Amino acid sequence: MAQLTIQIVGFNGEEHLQRAVAALRNIPPAEADVRYIDNASTDSSVEVVRSALPRADIITRAVNTGYAGGHNIGFALCRTPFVLVHDQDVVIEWPGIKQLLEAFRDERVAAVQGKLYRSESKVFDTAGIVQTLSLNGVDRGAIEEDRGQFDNEDEVFAAQGACALYRMDALREVAQTKEWTETEIPDVFDEDFFAYKEEVDLGWRLRNEGWRAAYRPIVAGYHARTLGKRGFLGWGFTPSVIRARVRSPRTRYSLRNYCWMIAKNASAGQLAFHSPFIVARLLVFFVLTLLYPPLFSVWREAWQGIPRMLAKRV
Repeated sequence: MAQLTIQIVGFNGEEHLQRAVAALRNIPPAEADVRYIDNASTDSSVEVVRSALPRADIITRAVNTGYAGGHNIGFALCRTPFVLVHDQDVVIEWPGIKQLLEAFRDERVAAVQGKLYRSESKVFDTAGIVQTLSLNGVDRGAIEEDRGQFDNEDEVFAAQGACALYRMDALREVAQTKEWTETEIPDVFDEDFFAYKEEVDLGWRLRNEGWRAAYRPIVAGYHARTLGKRGFLGWGFTPSVIRARVRSPRTRYSLRNYCWMIAKNASAGQLAFHSPFIVARLLVFFVLTLLYPPLFSVWREAWQGIPRMLAKRV
């Protein structure tokens, strides 16, 4: 029986998926199950996966339930002790993934992160997620060339959801849905988040329950991410770049979900110490909102969701 399920959630990603599934084609069935969850794509994503991986378990959704909802459906079906979640624009290195699984020999390790590079380079996409003074989660080493600065084993705050290994027993422990069935979808990734920062929220919940996220200096794969840290404070120097980032759905989701994950997970002690940094970060977003008033709807949505988040606190 396979020890690992490889799980991809996709949406209109046929171009990326061709490369992603090519990396999975020669993995022996005894070593890994493969699952693809399609979030109501209107392109040929499903056909691409079915053609390249006829043995894959393919699930098609009538509506787009986001990264969180898609993976939660897969978790409900998972029968292996470990699962690898990765984005449709990631190409994994299978020998590296097999080495990373060895980190689970430590029974308190819930998540494992390897080196994830930007496509066809040795420039880091991430070396794991770390927590800032404002209690935000950021990718360690993003857009840095690999010069050996992350060649030591380490502990990180969370694994990057673009390519992350998880222990299923740990996910079962932190999910609010304790009895899993194929029709009772577990809330491992918070589906209110839809997309962005759900892996940070999950990592925080795992830590609050005593689990660890391990980093190992092994290449896990390559990510064709087009967004990332650029210029001053990661926003770029030019007004046009800043304007594009403010209008991006990613910024809208990230601002809202940042507020929600703090409401869900931060302890009283953390809030007391980190409040000045949290307020400073929110003030930056408020100034940007004055320049781009449509962001006011994000603040309203974040505020309206706070009671829901507080009800999810453990």
